[in-house]
Amino acid sequence: MKAVIFDLDGTLIDTLQDLAVSCNHVLAQYGYPVHPVNSYKLFVGNGVRKLVERALPADHRTEATIDAVKQTFISYYQLHAQDNTKPYAGIEELLQQLKVQNFLLGVASNKYHEATMALVAHYFRPATFDLVLGHREGRPAKPDPDIVLETLSTFAVDKQECIYVGDSSVDMQTATRAGVTAVGVTWGFRTEAELRENGADYIIHSPLQLLAVLENACSFPKGL
Repeated sequence: MKAVIFDLDGTLIDTLQDLAVSCNHVLAQYGYPVHPVNSYKLFVGNGVRKLVERALPADHRTEATIDAVKQTFISYYQLHAQDNTKPYAGIEELLQQLKVQNFLLGVASNKYHEATMALVAHYFRPATFDLVLGHREGRPAKPDPDIVLETLSTFAVDKQECIYVGDSSVDMQTATRAGVTAVGVTWGFRTEAELRENGADYIIHSPLQLLAVLENACSFPKGL
């Protein structure tokens, strides 16, 4: 194995509180009902537009309303994205060990690109990641494998030499479609059952368990 690509929200950093508070603030501003924080575990994962759509009442999910609420959310979230967000315990140590072992490290997120870049820059040391990509207008979102394939191309590594780490069905589907090894994490927003049902090759319950997965995957690479 030469490369490890990570999802961001629910995998590297716990963003749930700030996403929920920001979205609820905007919903209330528009006069819509708000949701318990834990409900947002099922709203996130497919990008900001889908987050807003899921949070809105079903009878108010028009294109115009979604667009308006989305823009208001982005403006508010940019000011509050770091209020409560933090890396999960063990993530920083894992990343340091991976760098010592000379793995190429990437982030591939459905969070809009500007927020992805800002959060990675704020919470992680410079040069930790060799490539950071969020969702960009005009590019397909996960589970389309485009963002993973772009990362593989930039890294100049084969799919058999890469693992993708994430916390949701979207992540497992993305890895499977890209042909890379899929590692599901249980400390994020979704359940172990969901990860297994959507193609996880490995399940880990704490960040440092990834090191053992890498040792095994190096011995038995996917697709060979």
